[in-house]
Amino acid sequence: MNKKILKESGILLIVTIMILSSVSVSNTNGNVSSLDPETPFVNDDIDEELMYYSPSSDPRFPPIPGDMSVPPPKFEIPDISIKVPDHHEITLSWNSDLIIDFIQQLNETMYLGYLENLTAFGPRRTGTSACESAGAYLYNELESMGLEVRYHNWSSSSYSARNIEGTLVGLNETSDEIYIVCGHYDTVSGSPGADDDGSGTVAVLAAAYIMSQYAVNHTVRFVAFSGEEQGLLGSREYAQDAYENGDNIVGVLNADMIGYALTSDHGSNIKIYENTASHWLTDFTDDVSQLYCDYIDLNIIPSGTSGGSDHYSFWQYGYDAIFYHEYKFNDYYHSSQDTIDNMNVTYAVKVSKLILATLSEVAQACLPSNPPDTPIISGPSSGIVEQSLEFTIVTTDPDGDDVYYYIDWGDKNYSKWIGPYESGQTITASHSWTEIGDYNITVKAKDIYDVEGNWSNPLVIYIVDVPILEIGDITGGLFKINVVIKNIGSVDATGVDWSITLDGGVIMGKETAGRIMCIPAGENVIVSSDLILGIGKTVITVTADTHESSDTKEQDAFILFFFIKI
Repeated sequence: MNKKILKESGILLIVTIMILSSVSVSNTNGNVSSLDPETPFVNDDIDEELMYYSPSSDPRFPPIPGDMSVPPPKFEIPDISIKVPDHHEITLSWNSDLIIDFIQQLNETMYLGYLENLTAFGPRRTGTSACESAGAYLYNELESMGLEVRYHNWSSSSYSARNIEGTLVGLNETSDEIYIVCGHYDTVSGSPGADDDGSGTVAVLAAAYIMSQYAVNHTVRFVAFSGEEQGLLGSREYAQDAYENGDNIVGVLNADMIGYALTSDHGSNIKIYENTASHWLTDFTDDVSQLYCDYIDLNIIPSGTSGGSDHYSFWQYGYDAIFYHEYKFNDYYHSSQDTIDNMNVTYAVKVSKLILATLSEVAQACLPSNPPDTPIISGPSSGIVEQSLEFTIVTTDPDGDDVYYYIDWGDKNYSKWIGPYESGQTITASHSWTEIGDYNITVKAKDIYDVEGNWSNPLVIYIVDVPILEIGDITGGLFKINVVIKNIGSVDATGVDWSITLDGGVIMGKETAGRIMCIPAGENVIVSSDLILGIGKTVITVTADTHESSDTKEQDAFILFFFIKI
């Protein structure tokens, strides 16, 4: 009987070794080797009792998606290069005081709260109601933080599910750079997935919560993927869509299984998987760990390449990505014992702090911009139709940023955003109205980061329709000066008093005055001076006045006896 048991045990061991040997992690070229098409990753019937195994003790062993009933689908790598700029020169210590504050905000209470909520849904196998409910929870959490949130729906193989994305839009309008932090919220059948990958998903949530209260220069996406355990399905569809959309994803920080450590040595190290193009990100997060070592206390262990998590999907589309993974592989991987009790939450928080600090550095986190103060607008309180009127506008920005102005003239006409102007600089703007009426002019300001302030109190202006007098040509000749007086307004000018005076020379008849009973709208009248005789240079001044409008015009002239030369 014992021999029979030993023989059967030996056969089982050989079969297990054959299955494991069919799963390759990576080769020296950084590419994931193909699977035997006849051999599933873990089990070929999802209704069977969950099968799992502990990988070898090799500290470089990466996780393997493990709930697939078929081998993972192969990527069809596009034969088009994506333009990704060289970002090896990203400045470290962008805003160290602020990032230290971020690190200190991320604590075990926050982390454990999110983790307990997520694992409360139980096993979250893609396609199940538990997975869908967990996705809704993540969506609501990100939405409550004020982020731009969406479901990214996907279908692949026999699965249909959704990724969850929250976006913190960058302030820098000239930058199209996008940085992503991600984890997967699905699990294998029968596993609550506290570490795989509740730990990484909670790192995403914690980073989103803290960073959403501040601002970033470059856009950050906080993403939770489904379908990871079926062969990176959700992230593959996401990366493909991003590629086809032309998204300039500069760096991806993928957190998958970051919460298992049994010793202080385990808890002081974190493995990073990379490809050649992404090596700069590994270097960068290593620099971050050293810069903030007093607050994080982690050593970076570069661990080669791996296709075992969602970062791999981004590699296939030309995007740089690294994969954070616990130094000691979880003994309860893909089992019902992958629980919070079997995690090291202190270690998970340390790794989450490293990811948060790295993300904050590359995205250039900063204090939120304060809106400009409410502008003050000054100018005339009345005017006439078609008359161009000038107004002054001024505001200050609490941060000293330059400002733009947007003006509502009250007649369904609006200025574009004009500027930028220095904070506290008084500017002028002009406008004319085409119809009589009362108008409320209001203006608002924004800073260079598009943070808008409040609308100003309205300046009320009364526009009326009146005659508009204009002195036209002044001509001379024999004995008299002739003047054209125009009414360029839209109503008749009545009771128009006019005068012609001469200043200088020895002249008789220096002043003539009169009244015009009516100048119809759009017409003109010629008036003449009395008889003029004399000699010398003179200045002719003509005035026309009614209680609604007036005009004055001067003209140099020379008088020689009875001849007037203009």
